[in-house]
Amino acid sequence: MKPKSTYIRRFGYLGLGILLSVIILYLLFLRPTPIKVGGFTSYTGENTIIFEAINKGFTDVKLLEVRVNKGNKPTRAELGVSYSLHLVGGGGLDEDPDIEFVDIQKQPLKPELTPDEKRAALNQGVRTPLNYGVRLYNETPIRQIEVKYTYWGITFTREMPMGRFFDSD
Repeated sequence: MKPKSTYIRRFGYLGLGILLSVIILYLLFLRPTPIKVGGFTSYTGENTIIFEAINKGFTDVKLLEVRVNKGNKPTRAELGVSYSLHLVGGGGLDEDPDIEFVDIQKQPLKPELTPDEKRAALNQGVRTPLNYGVRLYNETPIRQIEVKYTYWGITFTREMPMGRFFDSD
């Protein structure tokens, strides 16, 4: 009877290992990207764009690089961090004391908070990042955006879905 239980135990460990591997594979590679786009704001003939970046993942997302129009480096790329419920989009962002723009690599995107967690953070009076946006400046109109980032220590590159925001050339 002893030899049989050893085989069953080994089979159980093998099955558990395969199950964990499948779950990790799904979470890291097959699950849709953690970065979602909440909306776009365009200025100066589409040469300046802000897109709301939302981290729907389980852990921080660190932005590494942003490219526009098929791999070109924009003139300037900044991460907007809002410490209020003001979204990083629209006008008046530079005048708002609760929104600051930093280099995209300076601060990670924290996972999105629930509405109750956002209210609690506001009530505590601690400067907790509540919303993020990426502001891009370019010499020509921006038609395509590609973001390179790390998630769970793995580097990914993703084209941001712009939908029907722009007329095609």
